Amino acid sequence: CQCEQCTIMPTALECLCCGENAHAQAKIGIYKDKTGKQLKCITQHPGFNTVCLDEEVLDTAYSHYKQQYGQQIHDMNQRHRYTGYRQFVRWIWGVLGKEIRVVIPSCAVHKIRETFPSADQTYHGFEYSNS
Repeated sequence: CQCEQCTIMPTALECLCCGENAHAQAKIGIYKDKTGKQLKCITQHPGFNTVCLDEEVLDTAYSHYKQQYGQQIHDMNQRHRYTGYRQFVRWIWGVLGKEIRVVIPSCAVHKIRETFPSADQTYHGFEYSNS
């Protein structure tokens, strides 16, 4: 881990640091923390909390998703996690297209899960699309 914020994930595929991801590094790029030091982790970027963790933003993004795809998630933390992951992908990669999936860096997954935990601490990991 280059960002010092990652956690061990269940599979080697999911053990990806934002420091290994060119898209995340490009987003971090010019940003510095309050002391003037270069950011180490995408979760320290000022946009991360707004785009991926703010409940009002997530609720708005989810309503758009639900309108487009019809999927309904009733558990609020699960809904916020799911939408937070989608928001992260849109923020870092832009529009990928239907059924195109990418591995989200462990640090971002950890921060989203920490903010919106599962009641039983079980999570569904990354899977490639079936199509």
